[in-house]
Amino acid sequence: MIPRNLVHSGHWTTLVLLILLAACGQSGDPAERSTATDNPALEGTVRAQVGETLSVIDVAATTEPSPMPSPSPTSSPTQTPTPTPLPVFIRVSAPTNCRLGPGVRYQRVGTLLIEANAEVVARSSATSFWYIANPDRPGEYCWLWGKYASLEGEADVLPVYTPPPSPTPSPAFSMSLEDFFTCGGDEYVVFKIHNPTQLTYMTAQRQLIDLNTSKTLYGPTLDRHPFAPGPGDCPPGHENEIYPDRVAYVYVPLRGAESGHGVRAILMVCTQDYLRGDCWVNAADFKMP
Repeated sequence: MIPRNLVHSGHWTTLVLLILLAACGQSGDPAERSTATDNPALEGTVRAQVGETLSVIDVAATTEPSPMPSPSPTSSPTQTPTPTPLPVFIRVSAPTNCRLGPGVRYQRVGTLLIEANAEVVARSSATSFWYIANPDRPGEYCWLWGKYASLEGEADVLPVYTPPPSPTPSPAFSMSLEDFFTCGGDEYVVFKIHNPTQLTYMTAQRQLIDLNTSKTLYGPTLDRHPFAPGPGDCPPGHENEIYPDRVAYVYVPLRGAESGHGVRAILMVCTQDYLRGDCWVNAADFKMP
């Protein structure tokens, strides 16, 4: 017989188990069946054990946690690396001076030779000059003229630098009478030239004018190697350049000058060969002995 209190309790699981127990109790030996029915103490024990077992099962069923949803993988944004620009190098087909600024008015601080190359750091905002690592002074930089240059690499990625203001040399050079000199039957007047600027002069033009007759005694004549290292060489030595803050000497032939006449010597010096580049003129007056 099914206990009444279990029917009204609403525990269907408990009811089904009791029916199965009752069915088991009716099968088998009649003596065993009557013994279980007639012994109230045993019946209470069975009920208690069954109730406790079911109670544990019910609690476990109601407290079992529901499975947690597995977290969906999160994707991080893909970053495209920025390519590092490759260095740009420069070569020249002719030896080219490198200066503190883009132009011959600036001091020369290095020279890029044909067999060498240098890294380009920037380009000029106005002229065809390149800002490069100084080939003669590691750790320093200078401006190289691009006329004879060819580049290796993408020059468009180079930054644009604004060059420093152009220096204004004053005076361009000084000129003074040094001596009269005779060599091999030829007479010369020798002038001392001082270059106080940061420029380098390469060529010169010489001229002599008789101030008494306005007659041209010599020139104007181009001299590609006008600067002699000393005032008393015979024949006069020559150098191709006069460097910044250096002294050199210029010899001018005396032809047809009369004793006691005043003479004006006019000298033009230029920063490039064949009187090209930037040029300046100076003059010095003297009296023929």
